[in-house]
Amino acid sequence: MYDNHLIHYAIHLRQSGNVEQSRRYLFGLLTSPATAGQSYLHIAWSYDKEGNEDRALAYYRHALTQDLGDDDRFEAEFGLACTTRCLGRLVEAETLFQTLLTRYPQRSEVIPFYALCLLALDRPHYATQLLLGLIIENPPTDAITRYQSSLRTYYGEIY
Repeated sequence: MYDNHLIHYAIHLRQSGNVEQSRRYLFGLLTSPATAGQSYLHIAWSYDKEGNEDRALAYYRHALTQDLGDDDRFEAEFGLACTTRCLGRLVEAETLFQTLLTRYPQRSEVIPFYALCLLALDRPHYATQLLLGLIIENPPTDAITRYQSSLRTYYGEIY
């Protein structure tokens, strides 16, 4: 119970911008199997928040070797893919994004980041296809919703 309280406190510290203090607590929780996965994940996020992606990468990988709930597992996989892309390891990132879309087809937040990866790989056609599909399936405004049917028709004609 004590570790559970500490992890929530450490997460609150990170979310409040106190990443150094948060990491001190999180590093202390790595030895507990009950909190190790979340601790690794939040350490990775803290390094990402600081723009230190090369350090974050290892902690995402460590998190994925631990017991994680479904949402935390997704977040660790997504963080790993995004961080890999940021580090310029585009072919590896593409594979990670493809795996994410297969495992979590309902998680539409993957698509814009995957599209960024594809653009960096000079594959704008596929990036555009993904983004148009996202807009059609998840219209951001009522104005687009009104034209959803027409957009689906045009989208099918183009792709």
